Amino acid sequence: MKIIGIIAEYNPFHNGHAYQIKKIKEELQADFVVVTMSGDFVQRGTPAIIDKYTRAKMALSCGADLVIELPVLWATSSAESFAMAGVTLFDKMGCVDGICFGAETDDLDTLSMIADILVCEPDAYRASLSSHLKDGIVFPAARSKALCDYFALYPAFCFPNSAHGNAEITLDVISSILNEPNNILAIEYLKALKRRNASLTPYVIKREGAGYHEEKILDITTEAPAPTASATAIRNVLDMQTHSADYQTLDALVSAMPKSVLDILKEHISNCNLVNQNDFSSILGYKLLASDIYALSDIGDVNSDVANRLLKNRMNFSSFEQFCERNKSKDVTYSRISRVLLHLILNITNSDYAFGKELDYIPYLRILGFRKDASALLKELKTNTQVPIISKLADASSFLDANAMTILEKDIFAADLYSQICANKSQNAPVSEYSKN
Repeated sequence: MKIIGIIAEYNPFHNGHAYQIKKIKEELQADFVVVTMSGDFVQRGTPAIIDKYTRAKMALSCGADLVIELPVLWATSSAESFAMAGVTLFDKMGCVDGICFGAETDDLDTLSMIADILVCEPDAYRASLSSHLKDGIVFPAARSKALCDYFALYPAFCFPNSAHGNAEITLDVISSILNEPNNILAIEYLKALKRRNASLTPYVIKREGAGYHEEKILDITTEAPAPTASATAIRNVLDMQTHSADYQTLDALVSAMPKSVLDILKEHISNCNLVNQNDFSSILGYKLLASDIYALSDIGDVNSDVANRLLKNRMNFSSFEQFCERNKSKDVTYSRISRVLLHLILNITNSDYAFGKELDYIPYLRILGFRKDASALLKELKTNTQVPIISKLADASSFLDANAMTILEKDIFAADLYSQICANKSQNAPVSEYSKN
């Protein structure tokens, strides 16, 4: 039995995701595909546009066999912690053979070489990184520059059998790799595999069609159509639908989503409004006013400079998005500020992250959904897993220890808050996480 894992957000699910699952089953000959998916909040520091159960259903309708929730502590963390938690989850399942991820390149050797440098952190690399950070450059850009500096210093060591002909061209290739978001996340997965020494084989599938940041749905008509839209482009269309209140006219997404997914989306929209960052503005405004410098300094991913900045600007707050824009800077990205503000709303602290790492990231597996014909997979999971499996939330406290329950309670709070916001927008009654199947 061959089982392959995917770490995903599916915010929302689209043709590119279906393409990946199809490739895994066809080219890797996987018997089952397991997805660990972010819950109701995602890594860029925002609520998911659609709730986790609906997104899990979308994935299952397109070939995924089992969807397990990535705890909110890690789903809303830095890319490095997000990747480590996902890899750890599959490692602790005890039955997953490999993980597959999409990237803008399928050059796994080069991605692995970059990951090696980032894991080992040789002195020359660290000195260069420190120098760039002192110049006030945001960390991702500083890291990219430091890597290129290191490769320039040691071309013969880094590229002993370079197929690119010379170091200059090779460095151009490296630089272009480091500028693409999916490549960066792929490198984080490879770093996590190396640091954990996990017996999971990495597989990379080259991203086709629309780019990660593409904001429009492309008109691609070929014999084998490539994915025509990024999640960003789809969210833009859905955002326009929200503002026009025309939830039935989703024709623009016909070429971007599998039919089963679009049908699920239409059903969801008919019952519940979509959720966005600014829906949490009033809660965020209150939290900013209620927090002092000590409370802000303990929020996840906050340092003293960021805490002081938030405190200084809080009387200029008008919305979640506006406050992210106001507080981003040359050395702090919009995404990091967004994660910080989300952590403030969800009461996620630096202490929580330290505690989660002490528990080795994943103290339980919480199932969001599975296909009826995946019974063999579930049997394999129950036989090999290193941590408890939660299939019914109400039973969790009877077999999880107090430490694991502390992490789970973060998930429950986040889900209940999301449900409340969604219900208020739709003028429905919120549904407790304990009542959901």
